[in-house]
Amino acid sequence: MQKNLMTGLLLAVLFSSPASADVRELASSPRWLTTRVYIDGAPETDVKAKYPDVVGISTWDPERNRYEFFYADTGESKYSKGGGGYFFVTGDQKQHVLVPDIGPTKTIVRQLETMNSVEFTYSREVPRDMMENNSLVRIHVVHAPYTGTIETKSAINNKARSR
Repeated sequence: MQKNLMTGLLLAVLFSSPASADVRELASSPRWLTTRVYIDGAPETDVKAKYPDVVGISTWDPERNRYEFFYADTGESKYSKGGGGYFFVTGDQKQHVLVPDIGPTKTIVRQLETMNSVEFTYSREVPRDMMENNSLVRIHVVHAPYTGTIETKSAINNKARSR
């Protein structure tokens, strides 16, 4: 049943009209860098070091509804660890849903906080300090357009070229 639901959602996204103007803000920068992570209610305290799985460089292609994540220090793709696939934004522009191509996680639903040409911020609930048995906390993940020198090497594009 869940597989049929996900297939239906993906088909609806893929065959729907082009992405809205708000979603196109993701395309205003070819790459985005995580600049800050904070726990709900404590925006002054950056906790990026405790949440390394959500930190890095990301690319978004609203025309194809594709995303890919990269390590910020090396530019290496996180694709093989579930860091690439399809995404969509709900019609009310409140949720950003990721559907990884591979990996143990099937979908990740994130609450959109800010999405414009200078900032992309989402929040979601995760175990505190990303430790499986800890209580859930809501983290806010802030991104800005990446202007650094690290090159990102897409595993998605390489995979497509090798076919």
